[in-house]
Amino acid sequence: MNPADMAQDVELEDYKRNQAKAVMPKPTQPSATHCTDCGVRIPAARRRAVPGVQTCIECQEFNEWREGR
Repeated sequence: MNPADMAQDVELEDYKRNQAKAVMPKPTQPSATHCTDCGVRIPAARRRAVPGVQTCIECQEFNEWREGR
């Protein structure tokens, strides 16, 4: 793959990410600094990436697995 194709792929991914963010519901509460399920600190990068986040990645994955998603 040449550099122009790679750049186009990056731009496409950015576009898709921005479109997804545009339709995401706005959080009704601020992000938690600690997981509401287990109490582990939620990293700042996760709080920025998922506005309104309340659980750590591990608890979120477990909750989604338990709910059958």
